[in-house]
Amino acid sequence: MKGNRDFDQGHAKERIYLKTGEYLDFGIDSRTGRFEPGGKPSVGAFEFRDNRLLVSNFTTSSTYVIENLEGGIELVKVRPRQLRLAIPFEMSRVLIPSGENLTELTVFGSPLPLMEEGLSARAPIPPMVNVETTSKYFAVLVALCEPRLRGSSMAAVPSVQEVVERLRRSSQFRDANRSSINYHINYLADQKLPVSRWVKYMDEGRRHSKREALVAFALRFDIVREEHLNLL
Repeated sequence: MKGNRDFDQGHAKERIYLKTGEYLDFGIDSRTGRFEPGGKPSVGAFEFRDNRLLVSNFTTSSTYVIENLEGGIELVKVRPRQLRLAIPFEMSRVLIPSGENLTELTVFGSPLPLMEEGLSARAPIPPMVNVETTSKYFAVLVALCEPRLRGSSMAAVPSVQEVVERLRRSSQFRDANRSSINYHINYLADQKLPVSRWVKYMDEGRRHSKREALVAFALRFDIVREEHLNLL
């Protein structure tokens, strides 16, 4: 709802609406790991001000993780004792560790504001990549990204054989095999996406497999988005 943020605790039916200017502190049940609005002792708080949802971590040793449900691998961390961190996502999964439990909240909010087109830069920088979304190589890239777009940022990247089996459902890939899928993966990594130049910024330059690097790059820079899953 516009102007509000609402919270949904995992698979629970309870939903909490937070209006502009409202403040909600919370605790976590030590036995069940359940989120308790107004619970004591208070371990954190949500606050909605100036169209931004702010979250505070009142603990001394636990880091809260906020994942972007629309971005695949985007996340922010709320360190112990950190106050009023703005959540930059419209749809978020908030993970709160407590003992052996991991409390999960889903947070929905109003769309973030965009600059009017007429006010944007008149000489924009050229796009980093130019991909054809109707091509076979792009379908391969979407198949590689699918588990993280549909599930968690921690989902495993599909193997080449798994991509073959996934894409064979489409008439375009009826004759797909490991060799043809590897060809598209190599083409993406070597010709279409600047993965080799970018990977030095990821995990201190540790070399990832081409599949891992392609997925991380495509999701981080919004080359593959949830809407592209319809291509599979």
